[in-house]
Amino acid sequence: MAADAAKPPLPLFLKDYPRDEWMDAADFCEMCGARHHVKVKEVSSDGLYGVVEIMQRHGPRCPMRFEAYPYERSDTAGWEYASEKVELLGREFTPLKARGNVGPCLGCGKLIVGVPLILFIDEGRGELDFCFNCALELGVIDKLRGGR
Repeated sequence: MAADAAKPPLPLFLKDYPRDEWMDAADFCEMCGARHHVKVKEVSSDGLYGVVEIMQRHGPRCPMRFEAYPYERSDTAGWEYASEKVELLGREFTPLKARGNVGPCLGCGKLIVGVPLILFIDEGRGELDFCFNCALELGVIDKLRGGR
């Protein structure tokens, strides 16, 4: 689901993603633009946390091809939602109250295997995590830059 749609994706949990299938991750290589991929390997009995395998994709001439991370690696994934929704730029989101190293983009629902844009909410009410593309489409980047 694209970030410019009327509503963000319904709250998803790790158990809602297919297992043992490579999926497009929300993020990509900043140098060559190649999309990264992620595969859910294990999910806890409650369906919230588990282990994912990450494949960093790079173009043949990308300087990051051998630099940033191993080509494939495993990491912890999962998250829990806060109880109260928040509004941001005219849209309502359910914040994350806890997450592993890999979690969802609240704009598109894809898993972020790198670093999300994290907006922390006052009084420990959680955080809003977005991939770079959704942050751009939602206008979050412009707001952070002081735009209208």
